[in-house]
Amino acid sequence: MKFVTRAKWGAKPPRHPLVHIDSTKGVTVHYEGVTIPKSLAEPENHTQCDDRVRAIQHDHLTETKEDYSDIAYNAVVCPHGFVYEGRGAHKKTGANGNQELNKARYAVMAMLGDKGLKEPTDAMLEGLRDAIEWLRHDGGAGKEINGHRDGVATDCPGDPLYTWVKNGAPRPGDHGTP
Repeated sequence: MKFVTRAKWGAKPPRHPLVHIDSTKGVTVHYEGVTIPKSLAEPENHTQCDDRVRAIQHDHLTETKEDYSDIAYNAVVCPHGFVYEGRGAHKKTGANGNQELNKARYAVMAMLGDKGLKEPTDAMLEGLRDAIEWLRHDGGAGKEINGHRDGVATDCPGDPLYTWVKNGAPRPGDHGTP
């Protein structure tokens, strides 16, 4: 796994202590749902991914309606397959839509949008699987993998990523059960 710690991407500390959880039923997959430039997926543009994760955290920390304690996701995956530590393992997410869903499943977000970069790259799919397996191994995540729209009325994680989730979230080239 190509793992980027909070320290490495320059995370700010949480505004409030994060809630510890021992385990979850599984993982919910999200996307950004905004316009993401297709050029972000170009290898030479990976340097922009750290900035993007910092911007997501900044938006979450300054968003007063939700009153997030930190970046809402447990992990963020870029088009190049890097897994950025968000809240991390054993921390309740803030992204799944309500307190019950946030306690029940971790949240992993792909740097995909509703315009521009809408199709996950193979590297991103590998990174999403890596993040899911990391949360299973180190965070006690159960076997469930669902899309954000399975819990609340939303288009998240977008049709291409949701199709991948519904197909069992396989690694690229793996046509068997993950």
